[in-house]
Amino acid sequence: METMTRHQSVGSHNQQRSPRNGSTAPACHTTRNGHSDSHPTADSKKYALATGEAASHRLHVLHNVYGFGTRRLLRDAGLRRGMRVADLGCGVGMVTSVLAEIVGPEGEVFGVDFSGAQIAQAHTQMAHAKNVKFIKASAADTGLPRESFDFVYSRFLLIHLPEPEAALREMFALLKPNGILVCEDGDLTSAGSEPKSALQAFSDLWAGLGPKRGVDYTLGRRLYQMVMAAGFATPEIVFNQPAVAHGESKRLLELSVAEAGPAFVEAGLITKEELDRTLIEMRHASEDGGILAVMPRMSQVWARKPAGHHKM
Repeated sequence: METMTRHQSVGSHNQQRSPRNGSTAPACHTTRNGHSDSHPTADSKKYALATGEAASHRLHVLHNVYGFGTRRLLRDAGLRRGMRVADLGCGVGMVTSVLAEIVGPEGEVFGVDFSGAQIAQAHTQMAHAKNVKFIKASAADTGLPRESFDFVYSRFLLIHLPEPEAALREMFALLKPNGILVCEDGDLTSAGSEPKSALQAFSDLWAGLGPKRGVDYTLGRRLYQMVMAAGFATPEIVFNQPAVAHGESKRLLELSVAEAGPAFVEAGLITKEELDRTLIEMRHASEDGGILAVMPRMSQVWARKPAGHHKM
């Protein structure tokens, strides 16, 4: 169920439209990839945030900020009852639960994440769901059957991958001809506040970390072109950039910096002492009713796989 209310987010509806308007995998924690937490995949080596229970609160806050726009996007893109869906980079299952609700008991949702901790938390939170299976695998090599899904989805996944194009190729391969792709991804450097405040540290730190880790935290800027390059000829796009006036959702920027703090320190972008001071200042800004927290701009892109395309 969506928990964001209209008074929590100013500008959640600030969207700009483009000129154009298989077999079942097991419900377990591993696939043929055989990944384990003690031997990180290429995905996990670049992931700067917490996983599992440690990340649960921040991910709930993130969903409060972006969940309303995500639900609307899923409907606009064509998600319907009875569809078979793959949710890549599912995390603790925040959007997976929305997907499962929309497709209903006639449909089926596969949540995929490289982190066993994320998958375990998702299992705990969605133990009641009969139409959901969780799989531990890389987004670039899920092990799921080709051309067996009606709908493939990801949110804030590609910016954390050193080779996001590989994940998009996997998404293309998983979709049936005429199947629907939906990707939501951000430009973390677009966040800040009005007026400017200590919350700007979020953008500055992520902007510095990306080049050091070999990932692109501004990827949302080019997501439309990436989807086209992956073989989807006529994508659609809207931008979603919430501004939050008050409440726990306003702390998303601060909570994210706190979680990624060790990565920022390790990269030499800030000292531990400076980080502690910055987090205090960010908390004060979040509590200041005169400051709006401006969240990262989300590019919401959706497209259909060409109907004439079949696997070889």
